[in-house]
Amino acid sequence: MLQNALSACLFLLLVPVLGVAATEQIDLSARPAEHDLVGVSIELEAGGHNLVRVDADGKTPAAEQKLQMSVSARLKYEELRLAPSASDAKNNRPVLAVRYYDKAEAVLKVDETGRSPRLAEDRRLIAVESDHGRTMLYSPDGPLPREQLDLIDVVGNSFFAEQLLPTQPVANGDSWSHDSTVMASFLALDSVAVCEVQSVLDSYNANFAKVRLAGVVHGMSDGAATELEVRALYLFDRRLRRVTRLNLAIREKRSIGEATPGLDAVAKLQIKVEPLKSSTRLTADVSTKVATSGRTPNHDVVYEAAPLGFRFRHDRQWFVTGEQRESVTLRRVDRGDLVAQCTLTALPPKSAGRQVTLDQFEKDVTYSLGKSFGELVSSRQWQNTAGNYCYELVARGHVEEVPVEWHYYLVAPESGHRVSIAVTIEKPMVERLANIDRELVESVELFPKMPATQTAARAKAKDTAVK
Repeated sequence: MLQNALSACLFLLLVPVLGVAATEQIDLSARPAEHDLVGVSIELEAGGHNLVRVDADGKTPAAEQKLQMSVSARLKYEELRLAPSASDAKNNRPVLAVRYYDKAEAVLKVDETGRSPRLAEDRRLIAVESDHGRTMLYSPDGPLPREQLDLIDVVGNSFFAEQLLPTQPVANGDSWSHDSTVMASFLALDSVAVCEVQSVLDSYNANFAKVRLAGVVHGMSDGAATELEVRALYLFDRRLRRVTRLNLAIREKRSIGEATPGLDAVAKLQIKVEPLKSSTRLTADVSTKVATSGRTPNHDVVYEAAPLGFRFRHDRQWFVTGEQRESVTLRRVDRGDLVAQCTLTALPPKSAGRQVTLDQFEKDVTYSLGKSFGELVSSRQWQNTAGNYCYELVARGHVEEVPVEWHYYLVAPESGHRVSIAVTIEKPMVERLANIDRELVESVELFPKMPATQTAARAKAKDTAVK
Protein backbone atom coordinates (compact mmCIF):
# COMPACT_ATOMS: atom_id res chain seq x y z
CA MET A 1 0.00 0.00 0.00
CA LEU A 2 2.79 2.39 0.92
CA GLN A 3 4.74 1.61 -2.25
CA ASN A 4 1.64 2.22 -4.39
CA ALA A 5 0.96 5.51 -2.62
CA LEU A 6 4.51 6.66 -3.21
CA SER A 7 4.46 5.64 -6.87
CA ALA A 8 1.25 7.57 -7.37
CA CYS A 9 2.85 10.81 -6.21
CA LEU A 10 6.37 10.42 -7.63
CA PHE A 11 5.29 10.96 -11.21
CA LEU A 12 4.74 14.60 -10.27
CA LEU A 13 8.47 14.99 -9.74
CA LEU A 14 9.18 16.34 -13.22
CA VAL A 15 12.90 16.29 -13.87
CA PRO A 16 15.05 16.02 -16.97
CA VAL A 17 16.00 12.54 -18.08
CA LEU A 18 19.09 11.82 -16.05
CA GLY A 19 22.24 10.27 -17.41
CA VAL A 20 23.30 6.66 -17.43
CA ALA A 21 24.84 5.40 -14.21
CA ALA A 22 28.38 6.71 -13.80
CA THR A 23 31.26 5.48 -11.69
CA GLU A 24 32.63 8.90 -10.82
CA GLN A 25 31.88 10.42 -7.43
CA ILE A 26 30.02 13.71 -7.18
CA ASP A 27 29.62 16.28 -4.42
CA LEU A 28 26.03 16.56 -3.12
CA SER A 29 26.75 18.82 -0.17
CA ALA A 30 24.48 21.82 0.26
CA ARG A 31 25.97 25.30 0.62
CA PRO A 32 23.30 27.58 2.04
CA ALA A 33 24.33 31.12 2.88
CA GLU A 34 23.92 32.45 6.42
CA HIS A 35 20.90 34.47 5.33
CA ASP A 36 19.59 32.03 2.74
CA LEU A 37 16.08 32.94 1.54
CA VAL A 38 13.70 30.46 -0.09
CA GLY A 39 10.05 30.05 -0.98
CA VAL A 40 8.47 26.75 0.10
CA SER A 41 5.17 25.13 -0.81
CA ILE A 42 3.87 21.90 0.73
CA GLU A 43 0.85 19.82 -0.25
CA LEU A 44 -0.13 17.09 2.19
CA GLU A 45 -2.76 14.39 1.79
CA ALA A 46 -3.37 11.71 4.40
CA GLY A 47 -5.92 9.01 4.98
CA GLY A 48 -6.50 6.07 7.27
CA HIS A 49 -7.89 5.60 10.77
CA ASN A 50 -7.69 7.16 14.20
CA LEU A 51 -7.66 4.58 16.98
CA VAL A 52 -9.55 5.20 20.23
CA ARG A 53 -10.64 3.13 23.20
CA VAL A 54 -14.33 2.91 24.00
CA ASP A 55 -15.35 1.87 27.51
CA ALA A 56 -19.08 1.20 27.55
CA ASP A 57 -19.69 0.43 31.21
CA GLY A 58 -16.60 1.68 33.01
CA LYS A 59 -15.83 -1.83 34.27
CA THR A 60 -14.76 -3.99 31.34
CA PRO A 61 -11.49 -3.35 29.47
CA ALA A 62 -11.89 -0.67 26.84
CA ALA A 63 -12.29 -1.92 23.28
CA GLU A 64 -10.29 -0.37 20.46
CA GLN A 65 -12.33 1.38 17.80
CA LYS A 66 -11.28 2.65 14.37
CA LEU A 67 -12.52 6.01 13.12
CA GLN A 68 -11.94 6.87 9.49
CA MET A 69 -9.89 10.05 9.05
CA SER A 70 -8.50 12.20 6.27
CA VAL A 71 -6.35 15.32 6.07
CA SER A 72 -5.76 17.72 3.20
CA ALA A 73 -3.37 20.60 3.95
CA ARG A 74 -1.69 23.39 1.99
CA LEU A 75 1.27 25.41 3.26
CA LYS A 76 3.14 28.18 1.49
CA TYR A 77 5.80 30.30 3.17
CA GLU A 78 9.02 32.24 2.80
CA GLU A 79 11.89 31.01 4.95
CA LEU A 80 14.99 32.95 5.96
CA ARG A 81 17.88 31.00 7.46
CA LEU A 82 19.46 32.88 10.39
CA ALA A 83 23.05 32.87 11.55
CA PRO A 84 23.37 31.68 15.19
CA SER A 85 23.84 34.56 17.61
CA ALA A 86 25.97 34.68 20.76
CA SER A 87 22.86 34.60 22.94
CA ASP A 88 21.60 31.52 21.09
CA ALA A 89 24.81 29.66 21.81
CA LYS A 90 24.71 30.67 25.46
CA ASN A 91 21.11 29.50 25.91
CA ASN A 92 21.58 26.39 23.74
CA ARG A 93 18.36 27.34 21.95
CA PRO A 94 19.36 28.62 18.53
CA VAL A 95 16.75 30.25 16.32
CA LEU A 96 17.38 28.41 13.06
CA ALA A 97 15.07 30.31 10.72
CA VAL A 98 12.13 32.66 10.48
CA ARG A 99 9.13 32.10 8.21
CA TYR A 100 6.21 34.09 6.91
CA TYR A 101 3.20 31.99 5.90
CA ASP A 102 1.13 33.21 2.95
CA LYS A 103 -1.03 30.13 3.29
CA ALA A 104 -1.56 27.59 6.07
CA GLU A 105 -4.89 25.81 5.94
CA ALA A 106 -6.28 22.30 6.14
CA VAL A 107 -9.45 20.25 6.05
CA LEU A 108 -9.57 17.47 8.68
CA LYS A 109 -12.28 14.83 8.89
CA VAL A 110 -12.67 12.19 11.59
CA ASP A 111 -15.66 9.87 11.43
CA GLU A 112 -18.62 12.22 10.88
CA THR A 113 -16.99 15.41 12.18
CA GLY A 114 -14.75 17.90 10.42
CA ARG A 115 -12.64 20.99 11.04
CA SER A 116 -10.92 23.53 8.82
CA PRO A 117 -8.09 25.15 10.81
CA ARG A 118 -5.99 27.94 9.38
CA LEU A 119 -3.22 30.12 10.72
CA ALA A 120 -4.48 33.42 12.12
CA GLU A 121 -3.60 36.59 10.18
CA ASP A 122 -1.71 38.05 13.15
CA ARG A 123 0.34 34.86 13.71
CA ARG A 124 1.82 34.31 10.24
CA LEU A 125 5.34 35.17 11.35
CA ILE A 126 6.85 31.93 12.68
CA ALA A 127 10.22 31.13 14.22
CA VAL A 128 11.95 27.76 13.87
CA GLU A 129 13.97 27.02 16.99
CA SER A 130 16.04 24.10 18.23
CA ASP A 131 15.38 23.27 21.87
CA HIS A 132 17.71 20.49 23.10
CA GLY A 133 17.24 18.46 19.92
CA ARG A 134 13.47 19.02 19.52
CA THR A 135 12.69 21.53 16.79
CA MET A 136 9.86 23.88 17.79
CA LEU A 137 7.78 26.31 15.80
CA TYR A 138 6.19 29.33 17.46
CA SER A 139 5.03 32.86 16.71
CA PRO A 140 7.03 35.83 18.07
CA ASP A 141 3.74 37.78 17.96
CA GLY A 142 1.99 35.65 20.59
CA PRO A 143 0.86 32.16 21.58
CA LEU A 144 -0.83 29.78 19.15
CA PRO A 145 -3.81 27.47 19.74
CA ARG A 146 -2.89 23.79 19.53
CA GLU A 147 -4.72 23.24 16.23
CA GLN A 148 -2.79 26.06 14.54
CA LEU A 149 0.49 24.76 15.94
CA ASP A 150 -0.30 21.27 14.63
CA LEU A 151 -1.18 22.80 11.26
CA ILE A 152 2.33 24.14 10.65
CA ASP A 153 4.42 21.60 12.59
CA VAL A 154 4.09 18.87 9.97
CA VAL A 155 6.29 16.02 8.76
CA GLY A 156 8.77 16.97 6.08
CA ASN A 157 10.25 20.06 7.75
CA SER A 158 11.81 21.88 4.78
CA PHE A 159 14.62 23.39 6.87
CA PHE A 160 16.17 19.94 7.33
CA ALA A 161 15.97 18.74 3.72
CA GLU A 162 19.62 19.68 3.12
CA GLN A 163 20.67 17.60 6.13
CA LEU A 164 19.55 14.48 4.28
CA LEU A 165 22.46 14.93 1.87
CA PRO A 166 25.75 13.00 2.21
CA THR A 167 28.79 14.66 3.78
CA GLN A 168 31.21 12.85 1.41
CA PRO A 169 31.23 12.55 -2.40
CA VAL A 170 29.18 9.58 -3.70
CA ALA A 171 28.84 7.57 -6.90
CA ASN A 172 25.73 6.08 -8.46
CA GLY A 173 24.36 3.37 -6.20
CA ASP A 174 26.22 4.60 -3.10
CA SER A 175 24.14 4.83 0.06
CA TRP A 176 24.42 6.63 3.39
CA SER A 177 22.60 6.42 6.72
CA HIS A 178 20.64 9.21 8.37
CA ASP A 179 21.19 10.52 11.87
CA SER A 180 18.33 10.00 14.34
CA THR A 181 18.42 13.67 15.40
CA VAL A 182 17.97 14.81 11.81
CA MET A 183 15.11 12.39 11.22
CA ALA A 184 13.39 13.49 14.45
CA SER A 185 13.43 17.10 13.26
CA PHE A 186 12.55 16.24 9.65
CA LEU A 187 9.59 14.05 10.70
CA ALA A 188 8.43 16.34 13.58
CA LEU A 189 8.93 13.70 16.26
CA ASP A 190 9.51 14.32 19.97
CA SER A 191 12.31 11.76 20.02
CA VAL A 192 13.71 8.82 18.03
CA ALA A 193 14.70 5.49 19.59
CA VAL A 194 15.46 3.52 16.42
CA CYS A 195 16.46 5.02 13.07
CA GLU A 196 17.10 2.66 10.16
CA VAL A 197 16.86 5.03 7.22
CA GLN A 198 19.21 5.30 4.26
CA SER A 199 19.43 7.32 1.07
CA VAL A 200 20.97 6.14 -2.19
CA LEU A 201 22.11 8.12 -5.22
CA ASP A 202 19.78 6.91 -7.97
CA SER A 203 21.06 8.85 -11.01
CA TYR A 204 22.43 12.22 -12.05
CA ASN A 205 23.50 14.48 -14.89
CA ALA A 206 25.33 17.79 -15.07
CA ASN A 207 22.42 19.71 -13.53
CA PHE A 208 20.54 17.39 -11.22
CA ALA A 209 20.91 14.38 -8.95
CA LYS A 210 18.02 12.12 -7.99
CA VAL A 211 18.13 10.44 -4.58
CA ARG A 212 15.88 7.79 -3.06
CA LEU A 213 15.30 7.40 0.68
CA ALA A 214 13.77 4.46 2.54
CA GLY A 215 13.63 3.01 6.01
CA VAL A 216 11.86 2.73 9.35
CA VAL A 217 11.84 5.08 12.35
CA HIS A 218 10.58 4.28 15.87
CA GLY A 219 10.01 7.20 18.20
CA MET A 220 7.58 9.30 20.23
CA SER A 221 4.98 11.75 18.95
CA ASP A 222 2.78 13.75 21.35
CA GLY A 223 3.75 11.35 24.13
CA ALA A 224 2.79 8.18 22.23
CA ALA A 225 5.00 5.50 20.69
CA THR A 226 4.97 5.51 16.91
CA GLU A 227 6.47 3.60 14.00
CA LEU A 228 6.97 5.22 10.60
CA GLU A 229 7.83 3.47 7.35
CA VAL A 230 9.33 6.16 5.16
CA ARG A 231 9.86 6.38 1.40
CA ALA A 232 11.03 9.48 -0.46
CA LEU A 233 12.45 10.73 -3.71
CA TYR A 234 14.30 14.04 -3.70
CA LEU A 235 15.97 16.16 -6.33
CA PHE A 236 19.28 17.95 -5.76
CA ASP A 237 20.00 20.92 -8.03
CA ARG A 238 23.76 20.83 -8.62
CA ARG A 239 23.87 24.46 -9.75
CA LEU A 240 21.88 25.85 -6.83
CA ARG A 241 23.51 23.38 -4.38
CA ARG A 242 20.19 22.54 -2.71
CA VAL A 243 17.23 20.17 -2.61
CA THR A 244 14.49 21.73 -4.73
CA ARG A 245 11.87 18.96 -4.85
CA LEU A 246 11.00 16.27 -2.34
CA ASN A 247 8.16 13.77 -2.53
CA LEU A 248 7.57 11.87 0.68
CA ALA A 249 5.30 8.96 1.61
CA ILE A 250 4.88 7.75 5.20
CA ARG A 251 2.97 4.83 6.66
CA GLU A 252 2.51 5.59 10.37
CA LYS A 253 1.30 3.26 13.09
CA ARG A 254 0.97 5.21 16.32
CA SER A 255 -0.16 3.70 19.61
CA ILE A 256 -3.08 5.13 21.54
CA GLY A 257 -1.52 7.59 23.95
CA GLU A 258 -2.52 8.75 27.40
CA ALA A 259 -4.05 11.89 25.88
CA THR A 260 -4.08 11.37 22.11
CA PRO A 261 -5.68 8.86 19.73
CA GLY A 262 -3.69 6.22 17.90
CA LEU A 263 -3.12 6.38 14.18
CA ASP A 264 -2.89 3.95 11.28
CA ALA A 265 -2.55 6.05 8.15
CA VAL A 266 -0.61 6.90 5.01
CA ALA A 267 0.53 10.47 4.34
CA LYS A 268 1.88 11.86 1.05
CA LEU A 269 3.70 15.17 0.76
CA GLN A 270 5.00 17.17 -2.17
CA ILE A 271 7.55 19.80 -1.19
CA LYS A 272 8.88 22.45 -3.56
CA VAL A 273 11.71 24.83 -2.68
CA GLU A 274 12.94 27.75 -4.78
CA PRO A 275 15.54 30.45 -4.01
CA LEU A 276 14.30 34.01 -3.54
CA LYS A 277 16.33 37.17 -4.12
CA SER A 278 14.47 39.30 -1.59
CA SER A 279 11.45 39.49 0.68
CA THR A 280 9.29 42.39 1.81
CA ARG A 281 8.21 40.39 4.86
CA LEU A 282 11.42 38.84 6.17
CA THR A 283 13.52 41.96 6.57
CA ALA A 284 16.46 42.68 8.87
CA ASP A 285 14.05 44.33 11.34
CA VAL A 286 11.93 41.18 11.42
CA SER A 287 15.00 39.01 12.06
CA THR A 288 15.94 41.25 14.98
CA LYS A 289 12.39 41.05 16.33
CA VAL A 290 12.49 37.25 16.30
CA ALA A 291 15.93 37.11 17.89
CA THR A 292 14.89 39.41 20.74
CA SER A 293 11.29 38.26 21.29
CA GLY A 294 12.23 36.30 24.41
CA ARG A 295 9.36 33.85 23.97
CA THR A 296 9.60 30.33 25.39
CA PRO A 297 8.09 28.10 22.68
CA ASN A 298 7.38 25.11 24.91
CA HIS A 299 5.08 27.27 27.07
CA ASP A 300 3.47 29.14 24.18
CA VAL A 301 0.14 27.37 23.59
CA VAL A 302 -3.17 29.10 24.24
CA TYR A 303 -6.64 27.66 24.76
CA GLU A 304 -9.77 29.81 24.59
CA ALA A 305 -13.21 28.63 25.70
CA ALA A 306 -15.34 31.47 24.35
CA PRO A 307 -18.73 30.03 25.49
CA LEU A 308 -17.33 29.56 29.02
CA GLY A 309 -15.64 32.95 29.22
CA PHE A 310 -12.02 32.02 29.93
CA ARG A 311 -8.68 31.44 28.25
CA PHE A 312 -5.32 30.20 29.53
CA ARG A 313 -1.82 29.40 28.35
CA HIS A 314 -0.03 26.12 28.85
CA ASP A 315 2.98 24.17 27.71
CA ARG A 316 3.00 21.47 25.03
CA GLN A 317 2.75 18.58 27.47
CA TRP A 318 -0.88 19.49 28.28
CA PHE A 319 -3.49 18.06 25.87
CA VAL A 320 -7.19 18.90 25.79
CA THR A 321 -9.06 15.58 25.99
CA GLY A 322 -12.65 16.71 26.61
CA GLU A 323 -14.87 19.73 26.05
CA GLN A 324 -18.20 19.65 27.84
CA ARG A 325 -20.95 22.22 28.22
CA GLU A 326 -19.47 23.81 31.35
CA SER A 327 -15.95 22.38 31.55
CA VAL A 328 -12.73 21.54 29.74
CA THR A 329 -10.50 18.57 30.62
CA LEU A 330 -6.77 18.26 29.97
CA ARG A 331 -4.19 15.58 30.56
CA ARG A 332 -0.50 16.12 31.06
CA VAL A 333 1.77 13.59 29.38
CA ASP A 334 5.53 13.49 29.85
CA ARG A 335 7.69 10.93 28.03
CA GLY A 336 4.65 8.73 27.51
CA ASP A 337 3.50 8.80 31.16
CA LEU A 338 0.25 10.29 32.40
CA VAL A 339 1.35 12.87 34.98
CA ALA A 340 -1.89 14.64 35.88
CA GLN A 341 -5.46 15.35 34.88
CA CYS A 342 -6.90 18.85 35.04
CA THR A 343 -10.52 20.02 34.74
CA LEU A 344 -11.53 23.67 34.41
CA THR A 345 -15.18 24.37 35.16
CA ALA A 346 -17.10 27.62 34.62
CA LEU A 347 -19.03 28.65 37.76
CA PRO A 348 -22.04 30.99 38.11
CA PRO A 349 -21.19 34.69 38.73
CA LYS A 350 -20.96 36.29 42.15
CA SER A 351 -21.50 39.97 42.82
CA ALA A 352 -18.92 42.19 44.56
CA GLY A 353 -18.61 41.41 48.28
CA ARG A 354 -20.24 38.00 47.94
CA GLN A 355 -17.31 35.96 46.65
CA VAL A 356 -16.41 32.72 48.42
CA THR A 357 -13.80 33.02 51.17
CA LEU A 358 -10.75 30.76 51.39
CA ASP A 359 -12.27 29.05 54.46
CA GLN A 360 -15.50 28.35 52.60
CA PHE A 361 -13.55 27.07 49.62
CA GLU A 362 -11.71 24.66 51.93
CA LYS A 363 -15.00 23.34 53.31
CA ASP A 364 -16.40 22.88 49.79
CA VAL A 365 -13.33 20.91 48.68
CA THR A 366 -13.33 18.70 51.77
CA TYR A 367 -17.02 17.95 51.28
CA SER A 368 -16.60 17.12 47.57
CA LEU A 369 -13.78 14.64 48.26
CA GLY A 370 -15.87 12.81 50.82
CA LYS A 371 -14.31 9.55 52.04
CA SER A 372 -11.34 10.00 49.71
CA PHE A 373 -10.12 13.00 51.74
CA GLY A 374 -7.15 12.33 53.98
CA GLU A 375 -5.49 15.59 54.95
CA LEU A 376 -5.19 19.23 53.96
CA VAL A 377 -1.56 19.95 53.08
CA SER A 378 -1.58 23.69 52.36
CA SER A 379 -3.67 26.66 51.30
CA ARG A 380 -2.90 30.13 49.98
CA GLN A 381 -4.34 33.01 47.98
CA TRP A 382 -2.89 35.55 45.54
CA GLN A 383 -3.66 37.57 42.41
CA ASN A 384 -2.60 36.19 39.05
CA THR A 385 -1.17 38.18 36.15
CA ALA A 386 -4.66 38.95 34.82
CA GLY A 387 -5.62 40.53 38.17
CA ASN A 388 -7.98 37.75 39.24
CA TYR A 389 -8.10 36.47 42.81
CA CYS A 390 -6.82 32.90 43.16
CA TYR A 391 -7.29 30.35 45.93
CA GLU A 392 -5.19 27.19 46.11
CA LEU A 393 -5.77 24.10 48.26
CA VAL A 394 -3.54 21.00 48.26
CA ALA A 395 -5.10 17.85 49.72
CA ARG A 396 -4.09 14.20 49.92
CA GLY A 397 -6.08 11.02 50.20
CA HIS A 398 -6.83 7.72 48.52
CA VAL A 399 -8.97 6.57 45.59
CA GLU A 400 -9.51 2.80 45.62
CA GLU A 401 -6.41 2.48 47.85
CA VAL A 402 -4.26 4.47 45.41
CA PRO A 403 -2.55 7.49 47.09
CA VAL A 404 -3.58 10.68 45.32
CA GLU A 405 -2.83 14.39 45.66
CA TRP A 406 -5.33 17.03 44.58
CA HIS A 407 -4.65 20.67 43.74
CA TYR A 408 -7.82 22.75 43.80
CA TYR A 409 -7.96 26.32 42.54
CA LEU A 410 -10.61 29.00 42.35
CA VAL A 411 -10.06 31.95 39.98
CA ALA A 412 -12.46 34.86 40.39
CA PRO A 413 -12.71 38.61 39.74
CA GLU A 414 -14.24 41.02 42.26
CA SER A 415 -17.56 40.32 40.58
CA GLY A 416 -18.65 38.10 37.71
CA HIS A 417 -18.32 34.48 36.63
CA ARG A 418 -15.57 32.30 38.06
CA VAL A 419 -13.53 29.21 37.17
CA SER A 420 -12.68 26.25 39.39
CA ILE A 421 -9.69 24.10 38.53
CA ALA A 422 -9.17 20.58 39.86
CA VAL A 423 -5.86 18.79 39.26
CA THR A 424 -5.50 15.09 40.17
CA ILE A 425 -2.06 13.53 40.53
CA GLU A 426 -1.14 10.04 41.65
CA LYS A 427 1.56 10.21 44.32
CA PRO A 428 4.52 8.96 42.18
CA MET A 429 3.91 11.83 39.74
CA VAL A 430 3.75 14.71 42.23
CA GLU A 431 7.42 15.63 41.88
CA ARG A 432 7.26 15.48 38.08
CA LEU A 433 4.32 17.87 38.03
CA ALA A 434 6.13 20.29 40.36
CA ASN A 435 4.51 23.76 39.99
CA ILE A 436 3.46 23.42 36.38
CA ASP A 437 -0.27 23.47 37.17
CA ARG A 438 0.21 26.77 39.02
CA GLU A 439 1.74 28.24 35.87
CA LEU A 440 -1.48 27.40 34.02
CA VAL A 441 -3.59 28.98 36.77
CA GLU A 442 -1.38 32.07 36.75
CA SER A 443 -2.31 32.67 33.09
CA VAL A 444 -6.12 32.28 33.38
CA GLU A 445 -8.05 35.25 32.01
CA LEU A 446 -11.79 35.79 32.37
CA PHE A 447 -13.94 37.63 29.84
CA PRO A 448 -17.65 37.92 28.96
CA LYS A 449 -19.07 34.60 27.77
CA MET A 450 -19.84 34.37 24.08
CA PRO A 451 -23.30 32.94 23.32
CA ALA A 452 -23.24 29.51 21.68
CA THR A 453 -24.99 30.87 18.57
CA GLN A 454 -22.29 33.51 18.14
CA THR A 455 -19.53 30.92 18.64
CA ALA A 456 -21.10 28.64 16.02
CA ALA A 457 -21.44 31.55 13.59
CA ARG A 458 -17.78 32.50 14.06
CA ALA A 459 -16.67 28.90 13.47
CA LYS A 460 -18.81 28.67 10.35
CA ALA A 461 -17.35 31.91 9.02
CA LYS A 462 -13.82 30.52 9.48
CA ASP A 463 -14.70 27.31 7.65
CA THR A 464 -16.27 29.25 4.78
CA ALA A 465 -13.19 31.46 4.48
CA VAL A 466 -10.96 28.39 4.23
CA LYS A 467 -13.07 26.76 1.55
